[in-house]
Amino acid sequence: MIDDLDLSVERLLQLELGAPLPFDLSFAIPDRNFAPVSTQRNTLNCYAYDIRENRELRTAAPYLEYLAGGLAQWRYPPARVQVSYCITAWSPAQVTPGTPPARDEHRLLADVLRVLLRYPELPNNALVGALIGQRPPLQTVVIQPDVSKIVDDFWSAIGGQLRPSLDYRVSLSLAYRDLVRGPMVTTQISTFGQLDVGGPTDERIQIGGRITDSTLAANPIANAWVRLDAAGITAVTGNDGRFVFQGVTRGAHVLSVRAVGFADATRAIQIPEPTGNYDVSLN
Repeated sequence: MIDDLDLSVERLLQLELGAPLPFDLSFAIPDRNFAPVSTQRNTLNCYAYDIRENRELRTAAPYLEYLAGGLAQWRYPPARVQVSYCITAWSPAQVTPGTPPARDEHRLLADVLRVLLRYPELPNNALVGALIGQRPPLQTVVIQPDVSKIVDDFWSAIGGQLRPSLDYRVSLSLAYRDLVRGPMVTTQISTFGQLDVGGPTDERIQIGGRITDSTLAANPIANAWVRLDAAGITAVTGNDGRFVFQGVTRGAHVLSVRAVGFADATRAIQIPEPTGNYDVSLN
């Protein structure tokens, strides 16, 4: 995926500055042995020097998706990974007649900076490979507020000579857990604590059901309001009419259901329900 990000950065530069690029592009480490790719053109070097998780953007809790045919799946949000590039310009002697190499390098950095500042997110038409269609969008940051120590440490670590550079950071999504998919579970009981030694325990029960239209061959009703009265909690049905309550207590409860275009309904239930059925039909 990191190689796809390299290609996406290259594609963005091509969209804005022309394809083929009017300069050479490199992703090598800019240490003391680095040299421009050729003696005829300037080189832009984009070195990925740091890869770390961005926990400010990540939501770790899984969420439940309802599928057709009574199936459901737990989807785990992807990790948000921030890739940092050190972008430098390198000019061999006299690429532009009468212009010192340093001015060529500064001009190239300025052109690239204008491009990167235009895009707080990598645009869809620049994305390549595994990054195509990625959600959420790939956020970018360029020109950090105070990175003087980071810059000094970077150049010292690679044994290179300090030179003007852009610090460009892109946050991408990385899926790291498989989906957990299967039939919709109507009752699930989890017990925590010291059950094996007779100590206190904490019981958590999840229930799920379906709201349907009784007049249309059990047609599912989306966006129905379902309330578990004794617990004081509410759920809204998905497109397949299904709802889920988590962390409810054992005992007698009442389900209250309301949906636009239908009469309100209630149903007395036991949790866990011996029949395993928590469905409600509306008229």
